[in-house]
Amino acid sequence: MTLTAPLYLLRHGETAWNLERRMQGSKDSPLTVRGREQAAAMGRALAAELAREPGPTLFLRSPLGRARETALIVGRALGVDPAEWRDDIRLAELGYGQWDGFTWSEIEADHPDALARWRADPEGFCPPGGETHHDLRRRSAAFLAEIAASSVRAVVVGHGVSGAVVRGLHLGLDARAMFVLDKPQDAFFRLHAGREERILAMEMAKL
Repeated sequence: MTLTAPLYLLRHGETAWNLERRMQGSKDSPLTVRGREQAAAMGRALAAELAREPGPTLFLRSPLGRARETALIVGRALGVDPAEWRDDIRLAELGYGQWDGFTWSEIEADHPDALARWRADPEGFCPPGGETHHDLRRRSAAFLAEIAASSVRAVVVGHGVSGAVVRGLHLGLDARAMFVLDKPQDAFFRLHAGREERILAMEMAKL
């Protein structure tokens, strides 16, 4: 599952629920003004990256609204026709089931040990009605294997947790290491040949 062509992995821009520290999962909230600025900055930085080695590129995104909105903003900076983006359900965020839309403080009011249990078993823990990291890893691995087999450069717009799992699979990390990977919204990652490069979008956009 080695990537022989670069995969650029972006997380959606900041949303209203990000500010409120709410679990979004399969639900959605709109990008904030800052989130739209982050998406535009990532687009400008990515345009500079792609211009270094012009060539065919796949444009893939999660079908959830916040990722679709981010992808369209990024695409404008790249000069990409909106029709070129392909939705892939395997890129959707981890499903939190009954916890979607709730803050951690609200969740812990009824489940005070939830976060501790999740940290202790990040692969097997399952929110009520949601999915496990094992489930997410399985669909992420299928996606990554398909991209690797294509040998075509890809731009992917996804989410925090699902993106961290894609990165972790590429880097050969275990579930605990994937669980604590950072999930920036002002930077994105270039994955290639078992390595990862973090690209600070805001800084590059000012150059």
